[in-house]
Amino acid sequence: MLKRWCVLLAALFSFSSVALAEYYEGKTAALSTVTVCAEADGTIEAVRALEGQRVAAGEALFRLRSERTFSCQDGTVSLVNADVGDSVGGTVLEIMPKERYTVYCTVEKAYQSAAATLVHSGETVYVKCTTDGSHRAVGVVTQIDGSEYRVLTLGGELYLGETVYLYRDADFTAAQRVGIGTVVVSDTQTYEASGTLTRLIVAAGDEVERGQLLFEVNGGEIPAPIDGIITALSCHAGDSVGKDQAVAELVPDGEIGVEIQLDEADAAQIAVGDAALLTLAGQEDEDAIEGTVVEISAIAKSDKYTVRIRPETDMALPLGMGVGVRLS
Repeated sequence: MLKRWCVLLAALFSFSSVALAEYYEGKTAALSTVTVCAEADGTIEAVRALEGQRVAAGEALFRLRSERTFSCQDGTVSLVNADVGDSVGGTVLEIMPKERYTVYCTVEKAYQSAAATLVHSGETVYVKCTTDGSHRAVGVVTQIDGSEYRVLTLGGELYLGETVYLYRDADFTAAQRVGIGTVVVSDTQTYEASGTLTRLIVAAGDEVERGQLLFEVNGGEIPAPIDGIITALSCHAGDSVGKDQAVAELVPDGEIGVEIQLDEADAAQIAVGDAALLTLAGQEDEDAIEGTVVEISAIAKSDKYTVRIRPETDMALPLGMGVGVRLS
């Protein structure tokens, strides 16, 4: 205690008698802040922190919702274009459908009846080649565009590029003919995403089924980059965030100082580098903490200039707490 008194007396001795009479009411405030940004596009699933909370580096501030992609068909994974942790903005993988062929069709050559020229998406059709009828298959109508449509084959054997007739019955009755088409290789299905790949379920060569989970994008958490106190949270659960978007602000540990408001006459009497003594409410001068003026605002607000003071030791106080200040 005697040593502490000697240090404080030495500090007080350096103040003039006039300076010690200059007492101001101040508050703890942030001397600097760090902005926390999202590392990828995503949707906030949950907020894990509160304003005013002290957090450690790496502690989760937000949890992101995973965007899941499922297979829309049976097939084989023919290409995987990314690894977990990669930032993606296009094709993640491709699947070669189990059904090898697609038939590009038209109602031209259909039996001349209203029913025969009107096909429906999802209906089953029967296919045979126009040469001798020896190549046959069964398929389902997948896309319709006016008088044109597509059929995805589900079984049978056809030759690439050959011309085929399509029927509504397995007996290939003339009155049930609904069109003519050309056999092509089924299109590879491309699956795209934007964000960070956080989970990959399949690999090239894997067989997949319709509805199977393929991969997840984003998800995970947005952590605090440093130890500090949260001063602002700018997102809520359900909000969408973009890559590099600001989502929070922190005051780093050791960056809590004191702010006082001075009129023009008083502000003109001090300078950056001047000494100060900081006293917490309800404490005596013997418990004062030494500090240094580090900033004086260049523009007055409501006829007052803001003066910021950095304590020589970490005050470890909540923001906005009252502090008494004596300036030299």
